[in-house]
Amino acid sequence: MSINKTFTCAIILGFGLLQLAPAAEKSEHKLSEWSLGSTLFGEKVSKSDMKGKVVVIEHWGVRCPPCIALLPHLAKMDKSYRDDGLLIIGAESQNHSKDQIQPLVEKNKIEYTITSGASGPISFSGIPRAFVFDVKGQLIFNGNPHDSNFDKSIKKALKDVGETEGESITASQNLFETKTWTNADGNKLKAAVREATETEVTFVMFAGKIVYYPLEKLSEESRKEIMEARLAKEGE
Repeated sequence: MSINKTFTCAIILGFGLLQLAPAAEKSEHKLSEWSLGSTLFGEKVSKSDMKGKVVVIEHWGVRCPPCIALLPHLAKMDKSYRDDGLLIIGAESQNHSKDQIQPLVEKNKIEYTITSGASGPISFSGIPRAFVFDVKGQLIFNGNPHDSNFDKSIKKALKDVGETEGESITASQNLFETKTWTNADGNKLKAAVREATETEVTFVMFAGKIVYYPLEKLSEESRKEIMEARLAKEGE
């Protein structure tokens, strides 16, 4: 079902939130029921790109103050959790041109994909509006992204990244099975460890993606655990 081209935006009063819609319970709707408009900024997203990831489709508009206020937060989430399996798609839903959108993309340092809208089976009248899907493509949140449950649903779903059907990481293949590591800034990273040297760790992310990570950028606890396992394996 196509989304109505005319969207309404409530006005933020002070620091109040607009039109907070309750987060939806896990529903029967699937990510496969949604389609994206043309890609305006960022990488073009295909169905295969979404597989095994936590996907956010967030409807917003250039003339929507609450939407604009949310952009820095979404950009930060993208930066923090992209390597953990988060895929954010900003669907500009007021039919603005690429030239009109570009200043906001640059100002907020947005690197996630921006499309010319999106459509799905759920009708709504106000933006911002977000739909969050878990690693199996199940809709787990439907509501206003200013709602605290928006962030909570994403972080909870990210715990399941790398555990989808068809992906198997075993201790015999890697130094560590998939687990959560902490970097020097306190950010979390979920991955298996294939191997480690005195300066670099080879992480195996979701869908087998390999990431080479400087050992010095991990927390002291994570570095110690990895190096102890490396030395133990060398001594076998």
